[in-house]
Amino acid sequence: MKKLICLSSVFAAMLVLLAACSGSASTPSSALESYSSGLISGDYDKIVEGIYISEENQDKADLIRGQYKEMLEGKGKQSIESKGGLKEIVIISEEISEDGNSAVVKFKQVFGNGSEEEDDQKMVKVGDKWLMDIGK
Repeated sequence: MKKLICLSSVFAAMLVLLAACSGSASTPSSALESYSSGLISGDYDKIVEGIYISEENQDKADLIRGQYKEMLEGKGKQSIESKGGLKEIVIISEEISEDGNSAVVKFKQVFGNGSEEEDDQKMVKVGDKWLMDIGK
C-alpha cells in the first residue's frame, strides 16, 4: 500500500513538473501537455524548470528542483519503465479560477502496457506562464 501511494505521488509530481516546462503556453492544459513531453522524452531538466516555487521557498528553489529531478530520474523513471513507458498524456478537463491565476487540469496517463491512470494537477499563473504547483 505504501508503495502504491509513493508511486502515485511520484506520478503526480512528474505531471506537475511536466506542466511547468511550458511556461510560454497560453493555457494551463497546453502548459501541462508541453511539460509532459519532457517526461515522455526523459528531459527532466525541462520538467523541473516549470515547478512553481513560493516566495517563502525561493532561497531553496535549486534544492527543491534538484530533489524532484533526482526523484524523477530514480523512482519515477523506474515506475514508468515497469509499465512499458509513458506513451501519452491526455487532457480531460481544465478549470480556471475566477481570478484567472490558478487552475486545475485533469488528465490521463497512458502507458505502454495499456494501463491508464487519471490524476489532476494544480497550476499557478506567474506573469504570462503557467507553472505546476507542487505545494513548495
